[in-house]
Amino acid sequence: MFNRGQLDQLVLDIELVLISVVQGVALSTLAIEGGPKVAAMDPMVLAFLATGLLFVLSFWSVAIIHAVSFVMWPMDLGHYFFYFALALLECLTFAQMERPVAWFGGSLACFLVTALLYVYDYRLILVRRSAYEDSAPRGALYAHILAHQRMEMRFLVPAGLLFSFVAWLVVRGNAGLALPLAILQLVFTIGFVANFSRSFGARRRLLTACIEKS
Repeated sequence: MFNRGQLDQLVLDIELVLISVVQGVALSTLAIEGGPKVAAMDPMVLAFLATGLLFVLSFWSVAIIHAVSFVMWPMDLGHYFFYFALALLECLTFAQMERPVAWFGGSLACFLVTALLYVYDYRLILVRRSAYEDSAPRGALYAHILAHQRMEMRFLVPAGLLFSFVAWLVVRGNAGLALPLAILQLVFTIGFVANFSRSFGARRRLLTACIEKS
């Protein structure tokens, strides 16, 4: 029979493998779709290609942060289903680099699923609060997890939703604005990656403190 520690490790292993596989598929799709188009040096396509790469990196980063922070037994299948849905939408979006209306529509769909995933994971975080009350370092870790989940739910994800929706509407009416919006989306996604990188650094220090006190 498994003990609790072994079950937690099993769930974490599954999470890490799944994150890598689904985002690896998305990255492969981006390379397959973008490779033949790079030679044309179309600025819009290049901006979409860079944005796609950064979106994969940002989702991979936040998924890894969540995995090492609060993923534990019992396994929650709904959490994993969102990963598959988002990977599918990423692949469909990455196939639209020469069609800006479809690209921004796909981006909007990705953010909608991301928003649902954030709400779903927020519920998991609240349910698992008691697992972090056994020491001060773990309490600090939980406070950081909760604060960043709330901040990203309230500001980052809604900002992504709003931008994608506005961009989709604007490009439908004026295709000439596709390039400026593609560049703005790239800048926005760089901000996502920077935020998740900072969060990971802080989370790593808190996790290290928990290990040292254990």
